[in-house]
Amino acid sequence: MLDHLGAERAWVVGWSGGGPHALACAALMPERVRGTALIASVAPYPAEGLDYLAGMGAENVEEFSAALAGPEALIPFKERAILQFRDMSPDDVASGFGDLVDEVDRGSVTGELAAYLAALFHEGLRTSYWGWFDDDMAFIKPWGFDVASIQAPVHVWQGAHDRMVPFAHGEWLAGHLGNARPHLLTDHGHLTLVVDTFPQILDELLRGAG
Repeated sequence: MLDHLGAERAWVVGWSGGGPHALACAALMPERVRGTALIASVAPYPAEGLDYLAGMGAENVEEFSAALAGPEALIPFKERAILQFRDMSPDDVASGFGDLVDEVDRGSVTGELAAYLAALFHEGLRTSYWGWFDDDMAFIKPWGFDVASIQAPVHVWQGAHDRMVPFAHGEWLAGHLGNARPHLLTDHGHLTLVVDTFPQILDELLRGAG
């Protein structure tokens, strides 16, 4: 992608399930990554000392449990879920998250954010659920690198109100990355981190590169 864009180096930000992919860039092509930020990223599975599913909303517990059980359990989950999310309207996003959000995150799912999330669902599931399926299976397999080996600074942003990726995942990453810059915020959730904090996330990332 960087070659296609004609970019020799780049900053990398990974939100939620994008976190492992951002870490992979930092680990496997450090000469091209100028800085890395994780926003509510999942930790590796299994992670020593981390109860991986503790604190997740019921829907994510079901999804990760199905992934761990194998494709024969995960595919029926996806076949049900795609019917819920593929054509979701902006007005339905907040309620559609169910147990995955508390009052902090649910209150942010309005206006432009609700429209943006609905558009993501429509595009991501436009042809199939297989990309979503592949992500789930990748999370629970070895990532191909040791997070402790990443010596460049990695900013770890995590909110205590997160029910999609629990706070403990951010704490684990902050404690096991080779050069973590923790930003563990007690008043934010999975969504409000992006809604309220993204300019600060970018400022910290660029400042670190300087």
